Amino acid sequence: MSALLDKFEGLCKDLRLDALAAEEVHERLTDGMTPLETIIAFLEFQHQCRMDRAASMRVRNARFPRIKTFEEYDFSLQDGVTADQMKRLCDFVWLEQAFNVCFLGAPGLGKTHLATALGYAAANAGYPVCFTTLEGLIRLLKTAEISKSSKTRLTQIRRAALVIIDEMGFMPVSKAEAHLLFSFVSSCYEHKSLIVTSNKSFDDWADFLGDPVIATAILDRLIFKCEIFNLAGDGYRIRHRQTIL
Repeated sequence: MSALLDKFEGLCKDLRLDALAAEEVHERLTDGMTPLETIIAFLEFQHQCRMDRAASMRVRNARFPRIKTFEEYDFSLQDGVTADQMKRLCDFVWLEQAFNVCFLGAPGLGKTHLATALGYAAANAGYPVCFTTLEGLIRLLKTAEISKSSKTRLTQIRRAALVIIDEMGFMPVSKAEAHLLFSFVSSCYEHKSLIVTSNKSFDDWADFLGDPVIATAILDRLIFKCEIFNLAGDGYRIRHRQTIL
């Protein structure tokens, strides 16, 4: 039997299969499973391993600043979004239909947390996801022609089914940069989904984009098919402020 188990493990290695312990296969046979049932269980194990590896790769490629989940978010402390709403979004029908999601509100309300958690769930559900700040996206757009790494990352972003643009409005952008952003949003329009977080209301976008016409054009494409969450309440850092005395 030892020789057969060694051969089984060797074949798994040659075929690049995950090694469900040969002893476990033998135990399943001796526990009353038929050979066919054992083979099916083994193939199901291989399938799950490959699904897990693919999900891990999508999470790595997304480049989340940190992993966040909805279980870590305290919905009771915020107005404007509920756990049930986030649960419903995790069916990802909206993503299949190229809808967008916007989280708006003051700093510290968990906009990035919610966006990341939704993106993380999407990556685990089988969708290619990319995370970037607005500043990072504009830098990629400006340097893609002269930087191989920027071009490679921008290609990943353009191929993603879901792109998260964080911190929209934290820093002003030039008119030329606003045009680059408009071109990017236009290329995504009704082809892929965007999740946007912003500390600015839509009425204030013209100020940080520096051009009301461009701001209107971007918003027109962004919110045509979009779920908007306006978060309100005290920010996490204010609620948990640490003092010296």
